[in-house]
Amino acid sequence: ITAMQVQREDDLAQRQQQAGQDAAKRFAAASPCTQHPYLDRKGIRPHGVKIEGNSLFIPMRSTDGKLHSVQTITPDGSKLFMPGGRVKGCYFSIGKPDGGIVVCEGFATGASVFEATGGAVAIAFNAGNLLDVATALRNKYPALKITIAADDDWMRNDNPGLTKGRAAALAVNGYLATPEFFGHARGDSDTDFNDLHRLAGLAAGK
Repeated sequence: ITAMQVQREDDLAQRQQQAGQDAAKRFAAASPCTQHPYLDRKGIRPHGVKIEGNSLFIPMRSTDGKLHSVQTITPDGSKLFMPGGRVKGCYFSIGKPDGGIVVCEGFATGASVFEATGGAVAIAFNAGNLLDVATALRNKYPALKITIAADDDWMRNDNPGLTKGRAAALAVNGYLATPEFFGHARGDSDTDFNDLHRLAGLAAGK
């Protein structure tokens, strides 16, 4: 059993290494992004992401800056990870930490937070990765103020965005922020700071 576990771990490491190499080549060949339907719909800027074909191409890096994988976002908002690529602990950063950083789930959320506050953002890509990204950042920056800008999945009984966001904040002795819609016409799918940005204006996310 131990030998089988070691073999699985070796196979996973090899797949992730190959995916990282492929991701680096693809990202180098991709075009700089200046405009995209997804960005237009979300009301955000590109912040250094690229375009491959008709999809946004977002690099996923570890705290040492190494590129491990990419996320693609199609014009209709469909999101895909690169097969075999590492996700755990990887993120896309906007801005440079200056005493603090905000960790959030999605690219649009991170872009809205950065544009509203000017503070550094680390995009973890999903709720399940918030803890790993926050922990990696805490290990690299012991004195950094870490704030988790959690999604409020208010229409789901388990509210995974808020539950996992709170757990990540507690684990790194950080802070938790959630979008407050304050009576705006909130739809069932309005859960994050980009939704707040679009409904109430950019200043609402400060």
